[in-house]
Amino acid sequence: MLAKHQKGFSLVSIVLSIVLMSFALIIVTTSLIPRSQHNAELMYSTKAAELGAAVMDEIIGRRFDQHSGPNGGLPVCDSSTWKICTLVKNLGKDTDPITEGYESNRTLFNDVDDFNNLTGSVKDVLGNDLAGLYPNFSISIEVFYDANLDGKPDAIRGNLKRIVVDVVDPSGQHYAFSVIRGNF
Repeated sequence: MLAKHQKGFSLVSIVLSIVLMSFALIIVTTSLIPRSQHNAELMYSTKAAELGAAVMDEIIGRRFDQHSGPNGGLPVCDSSTWKICTLVKNLGKDTDPITEGYESNRTLFNDVDDFNNLTGSVKDVLGNDLAGLYPNFSISIEVFYDANLDGKPDAIRGNLKRIVVDVVDPSGQHYAFSVIRGNF
C-alpha cells in the first residue's frame, strides 16, 4: 500500500516564517519612527514661526519710544528736543502718570521697549491666553539700544532699538526672531 502524503506546512516552517516577518516588521517600523519625529519638528517650527511673526508684528506696531511721536515716530525723541528718549536703564514698562503705577497689561503698551523682559506663556494683543493654540510654547522678549548693529546692548541711548523674540517650542527648541526699530 502506498503511503499518503499530507499537504500543508510543518510547524518548523510556520515558526520560521513568523520570525522572518517579525524582523521585517521591526525594520519597517524603525525606519518610520524618525519620519514621525521629523513631522513633529516641522509642525513645531511652523507654529513657532507663526507665533514669532505675530508677536513681532504686535511689537513693531508700537512707537519707537514713549517720547517719540505716534505718526511714524515724528517728532523723534533726541537730546535736541525736550522729549529725550528713554534711558537704557529705564527700558521696559513705562510709569503711567494717571495711576502712578506701571502699565499693567499689554493693551496699555505704547512703545516697543514696554515689551522688554516680557516672558512666559503666549498671549494675544489683548492679553488673552493662547495656550490652546500654542500648547507648551513660551516666549521671551528683549529690547535694547543697538546703534552699531552688532546684536549686543549699547550702554547709551541711540536711534536704533533691537527687538529679539525667542520662541521655545514644547521640545525645548529655541527660535529667535530679531528686528531693528529706528527713531526717524
